[in-house]
Amino acid sequence: MDENRGNVGEWTLNGTFAELRMGQLTGRVDVAQPERGFHEIELAERRFACQLLHVRRETETGEIAEAGSCDKSSWPLKVGDAYVRGSDLVASYSPADNWPYSPQIYWRAGTLNSIDDVVGSLSLLISVQTHLLDTWPRISVSSHVACREALLVKRNEAGAFSAEPLDRDCTMEPTDSACCLLFRPEGEPLSYAEIMAPNDFCEVSIRPKKDGQCSVRWDLFADFLEKGVIRRSRVQCAFVQRKNDVELAAACCEAFESRPLPLTT
Repeated sequence: MDENRGNVGEWTLNGTFAELRMGQLTGRVDVAQPERGFHEIELAERRFACQLLHVRRETETGEIAEAGSCDKSSWPLKVGDAYVRGSDLVASYSPADNWPYSPQIYWRAGTLNSIDDVVGSLSLLISVQTHLLDTWPRISVSSHVACREALLVKRNEAGAFSAEPLDRDCTMEPTDSACCLLFRPEGEPLSYAEIMAPNDFCEVSIRPKKDGQCSVRWDLFADFLEKGVIRRSRVQCAFVQRKNDVELAAACCEAFESRPLPLTT
């Protein structure tokens, strides 16, 4: 049995800087700059070549910045409050004149650690509300992974899971089940999975590159936001053992689908 099983992890918050320790897995978040994502990730004191879960809003040019860029304009809101509660790191943001939304971001540790051979897991929950009528808070979540192989893990009509390679640029819309992407970093004993429910995103873009880098971007909130209504979206990620990683990703996907989107406060 993996030593991380049942270890949900522990956040330490110092100002706006937070560190997660989850067994042999560690990583950092700056809640004042969620566009930097979950970074400085180490496993057994070895740096893991990825930059994960960058949270961004639409830029002034109408484009959503790519992962790896730290353009401060991509997240213009000031932190209203930040705290740790149990396995959650929580940050609330104050609206700005040019972006009148009140987002709240949860980084929830250890959500899938009860599954054997899941080395570490983290879910990113974003909730947004506004006082205006019929607005569209375009937000993306993106990741960079150094890998030579990316896979789409999906369920067929019979309910069985299979994997197909993602070896070229593509953009996909939601289906009737969760979307699960699996990345295999070269030279690592682990694989990395990201999962989203079909109601939580409007499209996902995958960009594999010849230099061994692969980027993924989830565009959230397909519908307009009504005044006073809270919209929520969740991205689940997991580090799994390379052996049987497709089966492990499928198990993570099933566990994710069985859990309702949590409420935020």
